[in-house]
Amino acid sequence: MSMDRNSRSRTRSAGFGTIIGIALVLFMLGILGFLVLNAHALEQYFKENVRVELFLKRDLKEVDIMQFRKELDTEAYSHETRYVTADEAAEQLKQDLGEDFLNVLGSNPLLPSVELRLSADYAQTDSLKWIVESLKKDQRVQEVAYNAAVVENIDANLSKIGLLVLGFTALLLIIAIALINNTIRLAIYSKRFLIRTMHLVGATQWFIKKPFISQSMWQGIVGSIVAVGLMVGVLQLVKHYMPDMLAFTDMFTLALLFIGVVVLGLLISLVSTWFAVRRYLRMNSEDLHWS
Repeated sequence: MSMDRNSRSRTRSAGFGTIIGIALVLFMLGILGFLVLNAHALEQYFKENVRVELFLKRDLKEVDIMQFRKELDTEAYSHETRYVTADEAAEQLKQDLGEDFLNVLGSNPLLPSVELRLSADYAQTDSLKWIVESLKKDQRVQEVAYNAAVVENIDANLSKIGLLVLGFTALLLIIAIALINNTIRLAIYSKRFLIRTMHLVGATQWFIKKPFISQSMWQGIVGSIVAVGLMVGVLQLVKHYMPDMLAFTDMFTLALLFIGVVVLGLLISLVSTWFAVRRYLRMNSEDLHWS
């Protein structure tokens, strides 16, 4: 009786371990899959957050500033513009410094500005140079400022990062298949003598395989659902702390990813179980002791 309880306990532990192993591997694969599926959208997101600060002349009238902003909005390179008054800029600087610098200086030295966010197609070093040069010639503009290093890094690194993520995803897929396969084989290994005994007394291969395949389907589905749950949790954290990062993700892409994770988990589990049971069915009794 005690041995039966211990056997059932070990079986439950092995099943639980298999589910956790499948879930963790599929979770990592799913996160990388998310990055691959959204690689273009991520590139667009980073490029459209390239900002050019256009500091305007102090004596420029409000109506002229609005006209200037309207003209910018019609340009092909403009994704979005935002007008920042001198008072708003002073308030922001005061918050950043943690002290009221206006009391020291006696007046506000900051200029009104227009923050220009570029369209993704123009967020490149060459395009940015002629855009900046063109804006500098405008009589209403006092100064143009932008972070050239950020643009250069985006140009240089995004394609490399995309290839790296794609390669790492392919590598992780191979590792995922190997790990899940090995986990399931170890779980079936403990029942290799039972498989052989059933075969010797005349049970058909399908009759022997059926309970293992059923258990494998259950483990694959549960492990996949746990992986999807972990992914949803991570995406919710990202949405909470970095909401802009998920602005480009549509529900259809997420649904495809989640379905793909479940199908992959189920497929790997079934195929691994099928071949593991088949292996022990083909072994003779002596080989079972050394397998």
